[in-house]
Amino acid sequence: MRRILIVLLLLATASVARAAEFVVSPGPPNKIVFVSKAMTETFDGKTDRVSGSIVIPDGGVGDSVTVRIEVDLTSLDTGIGKRNQHMRENHLETDSYPTAVFEGATVFGPAGVALTAGQTVSFDVEGTFTLHGVSRRLRLPVTVTPRDAQSLEFDAAFPVRLADFDIPRPKFLFLKLGEVQDVTVHGLATASP
Repeated sequence: MRRILIVLLLLATASVARAAEFVVSPGPPNKIVFVSKAMTETFDGKTDRVSGSIVIPDGGVGDSVTVRIEVDLTSLDTGIGKRNQHMRENHLETDSYPTAVFEGATVFGPAGVALTAGQTVSFDVEGTFTLHGVSRRLRLPVTVTPRDAQSLEFDAAFPVRLADFDIPRPKFLFLKLGEVQDVTVHGLATASP
């Protein structure tokens, strides 16, 4: 029995050792952008304050990956200070909910795809997206392009319906903003030391 436990422990350790772990650090080139459309105006908000980790088992994309991406909502910038303040205080309520987090994820798409430098792989991931204190399952398309064995780029785009996250619909003067905000993500993850 003891031998079996030792073998299982060694196998588990070997499996973990083969997993590729990447870290996302705040700052360029990481970028989150939301586009808000009004009847007479469209503006965007952006931040590079993105952090997290991505763990890919056995160096390839299987039916799941371990992802945690966190966005500092207090750093979102729309280009106008008063609008930033209004968005943070009255709608995102960043004093209470300073971050948005995506974690999971189940992979839908090609199974057992190896990540090869310079080759882009596309698939859908599903995980839990938490915004404004509300957590919902979210499925979104992702593209991943390994630069080399030490880094990979990732991109995603998805809509966020304000009502789904109990965010009051912003109204600035006579402008009414759209109920759905378009979000794009660009990130660079580097191998964990």
